[in-house]
Amino acid sequence: MKPTPATLTGRLIRLEPLGPQHADDLLAAAAHDEIWTYLDEPTPRTREAIDTFISDALRDQDRSQRLPFALVDLRSGKAIGSTSYIDLRPSDRTLEIGWTWLTPGAWGTGANAEAKFLLMRHAFEVLGVGRVVIKTDLRNVRSQRAIERLGAHREGVWLNHRLLSTGRYRDSVFYSVIDSEWPSIRDKLAASFS
Repeated sequence: MKPTPATLTGRLIRLEPLGPQHADDLLAAAAHDEIWTYLDEPTPRTREAIDTFISDALRDQDRSQRLPFALVDLRSGKAIGSTSYIDLRPSDRTLEIGWTWLTPGAWGTGANAEAKFLLMRHAFEVLGVGRVVIKTDLRNVRSQRAIERLGAHREGVWLNHRLLSTGRYRDSVFYSVIDSEWPSIRDKLAASFS
């Protein structure tokens, strides 16, 4: 299991390796406070802030800690958010899909579900992982429902999982899909995108 940059294309979106060419689109897409409510980052409001977001992601990629993608809307050709493979554990054949955010105009359109489907399909069928993890803030009920609609099962809550920049602890809800579950989940998700 060695995740490397790849382009994954669906019916609604294309996942492209994140890069500086996405900065203008992502700056416009990210300029909504409601996106960042449960992430430990301030709303990026300047070109410098979005450039830092991208360069931090690419630095993590260079350290084999993350594989970041831009979510590109196929109709407009514009980047509408970002997601990543994180917590890469080749020796355990596991990874997490995280750092996902989309502009609010894309919420409820199927773009996020299709992105997760494309990432899980690539993880299980190309990378050969045994487990994909998705987690969210316990307060983020909308995200929990979206993850559950994917077919991931809730494993539990880690209390005081992360200390946020505000000094408050975040409780995280963990979900997973394992390789033996993937074929039935894949078939249900693929049918929903046809």
